[in-house]
Amino acid sequence: MARPVASAWPCALALSALLLGAPAGAESLLGLEVTHRDGRYRLSADMQIAAPPAAVRTRLTDYARLSALNPAIRSSRVEPARAPYAARVTTVVEACIQQLFCRELKRVEDVRELPERLVAVIVPAGSDFSAGRTEWRLRPSAGGVRVEYRAELTPDFAVPPVLGTALVQQAMERELRLLLRALERLARADSGAR
Repeated sequence: MARPVASAWPCALALSALLLGAPAGAESLLGLEVTHRDGRYRLSADMQIAAPPAAVRTRLTDYARLSALNPAIRSSRVEPARAPYAARVTTVVEACIQQLFCRELKRVEDVRELPERLVAVIVPAGSDFSAGRTEWRLRPSAGGVRVEYRAELTPDFAVPPVLGTALVQQAMERELRLLLRALERLARADSGAR
């Protein structure tokens, strides 16, 4: 029996949560950008993690414990998916922006594991997103792994205009930082790195 492929998407899920979080360590975050255009959010982050690539990948593919990467992730469920996908992952995230807007968001994604890459594509049916794609690239590097994260998310709901795009982008950036910080901390601990 094949091991379930995990949601590569704690980050994208957490980003969907739009909660405020703590900043990642400056020593490991190499770049971060969140943009919005035509109803679509694009997220990009690069970081260096001083832990073995296998430990980072294991954390990204652990569906049973996605909330360890972000407590905004309330639940996750794994189901079989059609080839070429390894799993269908459904997650529920509690999303809040500065206590002005809170909503439970559901995401259904088909996940694919490739060498040095994890890719998830949103399944609009049953999701609160009309489209989206998330990709994690994990490249071994001196002393650990270089992590490149890219996502595009198109919400299938209206964000109240009073919030403005800037507040949403700021919240998504903070959430991404929170998740990356947890990913680094947990992968290092799992591998015994100090």
